[in-house]
Amino acid sequence: MNLSFEKILKNRPQSKFEWALALRVVDGLAVAISLFFVMHLDGYGFSGRESVPPHLWILYGFVSMVLMDRFGGYDWPCWGSFRAIAGRIFLVILAGGGGFITLLKWGLGLEPAAFLPPLLVQVGVFLILVALFRSVLPWLILDVLNIPAQEPLVFVGNTPRMELLLRESSKKMGRVQEVVGYFGEESVSHQTAKYVRLGSLGDLEGRLSSYQMSRLVIDQTCLDHQSLNRIAKECVLNGVIVRLIPDSIGFWVGRSHDRMVSGLPVLVIANSSYHLGSHRFMKRATDILGSLVGLTISAPIILLLALLIRLESKGPVWIRQKRAGLDGRSFWIYKLRSMKAGVEEDPHSWAANNDPRCTRLGKWIRKFSLDELPQFWCVLRGDMSLVGPRPEMAELVAKFCESVHSYGLRFRMKPGMTGWAAIHGFRGNTSLQERIDYDMYYIQNWSWLGDLKILIVTLLRLKSTV
Repeated sequence: MNLSFEKILKNRPQSKFEWALALRVVDGLAVAISLFFVMHLDGYGFSGRESVPPHLWILYGFVSMVLMDRFGGYDWPCWGSFRAIAGRIFLVILAGGGGFITLLKWGLGLEPAAFLPPLLVQVGVFLILVALFRSVLPWLILDVLNIPAQEPLVFVGNTPRMELLLRESSKKMGRVQEVVGYFGEESVSHQTAKYVRLGSLGDLEGRLSSYQMSRLVIDQTCLDHQSLNRIAKECVLNGVIVRLIPDSIGFWVGRSHDRMVSGLPVLVIANSSYHLGSHRFMKRATDILGSLVGLTISAPIILLLALLIRLESKGPVWIRQKRAGLDGRSFWIYKLRSMKAGVEEDPHSWAANNDPRCTRLGKWIRKFSLDELPQFWCVLRGDMSLVGPRPEMAELVAKFCESVHSYGLRFRMKPGMTGWAAIHGFRGNTSLQERIDYDMYYIQNWSWLGDLKILIVTLLRLKSTV
């Protein structure tokens, strides 16, 4: 799948309603109200009797929200009603409440009579509010506010496993989910359920972009590995999440799978979560904060290096190069000059190890990547991110889009100062295809915590180099 910028721009994912974010908001509201109610009854710790300090109630509420996330309370297919997450909430109460009781009883030495009654009241109020809010939310969004927020789903295959998954997901999602149709052979059970047949398995790849969907669910027994890989990449391009029912236990043991749904492991093999507005906001906020800190810390270093560069050789202190960014749009990247004047302006070649074009100072600053410190300005300006695929020379991009498999997909995200490929040693004059494979893995599995881990690894490696 060789992608031009025209196709990238044409297939840009559209904004969609974020049910997981909305559910986090209403659950957080339920936690806050229940805690406020209990602390009010308890006199906010100033009643004169033995009671739980307010800051511990707040800690308990925060831990409960974290556990809701970790136990899958905001994962598909648990968005439609309270009944869909009743089991998960029970686990949250057991884990969170059990830990809270342990802390109060054996950590602080409080008597059970001091905290068990208010804890039971909090749990009861929380359950009532979560059941109410989660039941009302779909009605509020779809009917009152009239937001087109249904989650369109397309599935591949008419196997018994797929029928089980569809039946369970429809129960849990309710009106939130809309089954667009399926690819595969005609089935009596699918006709009974009034699922629309969109085409045969052979039609799948050619018709993917013809249907509006947010999720594609595939039974792996219906497709070979190569077709599955091509479809996953096409779905990343269109902002579609691909979930897979693996064909054997051996395929998914030890892998990061999503959740068990009615005993079926469901893997996420293409995740477009970066396209969600809340995730883009988190990433941009991190970029702004990180770039401001980076510029503040690196400003004296940049000024000192600029002086040393000017003293060592003639020529400009700074250089700028045209690079390809988000959606293939060109921007100027700024670096400290590490080579002899003029030679680093060549847009058609990468620097090599021990490059004879480097100055003596240049070899040293390239070793520690100090020449890239001015790129914090590019991050603050919005052309780059702290973490992402490395920015490519604009003059080489058109050629690579035509010749390198899946190359165009890396322009789905802003280029970064560091990245998944970079921390594995793939940057500059290295294997282009392997670099693309690492970039694809990063894009398909993006998360804010993943970015944080990459930043930490980058800093640790820089420290070990020093």
